[in-house]
Amino acid sequence: MQDVQEFVLSLVGSQWLYPVFGLVIAVSAAIPPVPSSALIVALGAVNAHSGRPALILLIVAGTAGSVLGDHVMYLMGRGSRFTQWPLLRSPAAQRRIEKLEAKLESGGLYFAVLARFIPLGRTLIALVSGSTRLDLKEWLARTTGAGTIWTAYSLAFGWLTARWIPLPLWASVAIAVGGSLLLGAIISRVADRLALGPHD
Repeated sequence: MQDVQEFVLSLVGSQWLYPVFGLVIAVSAAIPPVPSSALIVALGAVNAHSGRPALILLIVAGTAGSVLGDHVMYLMGRGSRFTQWPLLRSPAAQRRIEKLEAKLESGGLYFAVLARFIPLGRTLIALVSGSTRLDLKEWLARTTGAGTIWTAYSLAFGWLTARWIPLPLWASVAIAVGGSLLLGAIISRVADRLALGPHD
């Protein structure tokens, strides 16, 4: 998936960057291996060096793409028996889905944001929200808020890392992305416990 990131970064300076970036974020809801978080961090680092691309436009595009991708998965959750998909048939996946269903109603925005840091969390919470018929207005409010916070956090991580470690652009991007992956692995474990509780 490195090619996807390199292609998007090659568009810095072009107005095509923003719709393509939003599209990548949307697709990553259905195909989690698409490097959405790492890509946002990399763009934040690029901005710290050159002032481009515009952070506010990245937040708007990232949020729009996040909402679009999440809503497609929400509709799929409403219209299909996703728990029977091969990827989700394992006992561990079934237990995660059951816990998500139990906590979804009371979790609110806090739960939606935490799900962004859990492996498959963004995809699963969208599917479960659809299958449980979570109110559409409530769902859109949650996914919009979570998408905005997640995009802004990732951009800020890349921007601050590049500012604090004054290196050439390629090195700043590499360190920012590597640091975000390391921190993300730690946060994902904490978020998983906070959102779903101890594993069985």
